[in-house]
Amino acid sequence: MNAPLDTSAGQQTLHSLVKKSRVIVCVGSGGVGKTTTAAGLAIYAGRLGKRAAVLTIDPARRLAQALGLPKMGNEPRPLSSDIVAPGSVDAMMLETAEAFDDLIQRLVPEPERQQKLLNNRLYQVVARQLGGTHEYMAVEKLFALYQSGDYDLIVLDTPPSVNALDFLDAPTRVANFFSEKIQRFFINRSDEQKRGLFQKLKDRAGEMALQVLGKTLGEPFIEDVQDFATAFQGLFGAFRERGQAIERLLADPTTSFIVISGADPVRVSEALEFSRTLKRFKVEPKAFIANRVHTVSAPDEVPSAEGIRQALATAPDAALSEVDLTKVLLGARATRRQLARRDSEGLGNMRRAAGPGRMLVVPELDQEVEDRGAVEHLLAALGGPSPQTT
Repeated sequence: MNAPLDTSAGQQTLHSLVKKSRVIVCVGSGGVGKTTTAAGLAIYAGRLGKRAAVLTIDPARRLAQALGLPKMGNEPRPLSSDIVAPGSVDAMMLETAEAFDDLIQRLVPEPERQQKLLNNRLYQVVARQLGGTHEYMAVEKLFALYQSGDYDLIVLDTPPSVNALDFLDAPTRVANFFSEKIQRFFINRSDEQKRGLFQKLKDRAGEMALQVLGKTLGEPFIEDVQDFATAFQGLFGAFRERGQAIERLLADPTTSFIVISGADPVRVSEALEFSRTLKRFKVEPKAFIANRVHTVSAPDEVPSAEGIRQALATAPDAALSEVDLTKVLLGARATRRQLARRDSEGLGNMRRAAGPGRMLVVPELDQEVEDRGAVEHLLAALGGPSPQTT
């Protein structure tokens, strides 16, 4: 009924990936412990003596507390050395709008032009509400950390999407958006002058079209569009080049993709779909991690009389009788047995898809990840080193 939990070959594979990779990308649906696992992998690297960073998109407050951090943000926050020594780990949370502002500040050197763009209302919509911006900024932030040279390993916890395509395709879509064809629409260089968007509109639609747009949308909006196009001049090529560079980074042999999943068949099915999506991008997952796996050591055992008496002695509800408590314990055992059977089926499906030596199993915890013990439980299941060891 229970799938074997001996995944020592998978632990060896993961150990090799943590040692040799420059980037580890954790993909999977939401609610499977992906953020916690990403943080665990970064700590794993720190204990191997590496300078590591973990960039997550949705860190639970409990996780931040377990890592010894009051909160996370775009700026690196070092984890306590007693957790990660002899190496170091910086933790960050992606804040899309702030990350986009940081990128503009790096790409636009002139303070006046920089501020004009940051204050532009159309830019505010693009940076904070445009579809796909979150996915793009996740890989953009990854690229910036990689380019800094400050880290031996960067672990990226990707956005929880039903389809990995949104995340993986973000660099290509950005590169295509800022293609030469689009650039020529905004900025047309001639021998004598450089014409902007509004000159193009006048050439194509005439002055009447602009008057209609002004009356319909308001003159301030028209001015915002014009200011946005003017301020964005020179950035098209930069965005396109960065999108292409990010594509190369994600395809680099030192970048490893790990699929994180729950153990039930539905979650496993989602994980295998992620795997197929990766393969369409010519990326082979290096490992699969099944989180929160239910197990039972003796599923048919009936609670003993002594066990019931001990439970009654510590029960908060003194009104419970031995018969009532026996029913509760037997019901809980039956439920756990059912969950274990369900997870066993899912693990079998994952094991067949992952192939030999590429799957790890993390047993379910009885409590949320809110203390150091839960973090150590995860690291032990991943085969990571204990604190202060190499």
